[in-house]
Amino acid sequence: MDVKKAMVKRVAVWTVLGIVGGGVAADTLWRQKGAQEQANLRGQQTEELQRLEAQLKTLTDQLAAERLRREALERSLSEGRK
Repeated sequence: MDVKKAMVKRVAVWTVLGIVGGGVAADTLWRQKGAQEQANLRGQQTEELQRLEAQLKTLTDQLAAERLRREALERSLSEGRK
C-alpha cells in the first residue's frame, strides 16, 4: 500500500508541477507575442503618420499655390479696372 500511496503522491506532484510550468511557459509566450504585436503596430502607425504628414504637406503646398494664383488674378482684375 505504501508504494501505491507514494506513486499516487509522486504522480500528483508531477502533474501539479507540469500544469504550473506549462502555465508559466504559456504566459511567457503570450507576453512575447503581445510585445511583438505592439512593436508591429508602432511601426505601422509611424509609417501611417509619415504618409499623412507627406499628404498634409502636399495639400498645404497646393493651397499656397492656389492662394498665389487667386491673388495674382485679383491684382490683374483690379489693374484692368483702373
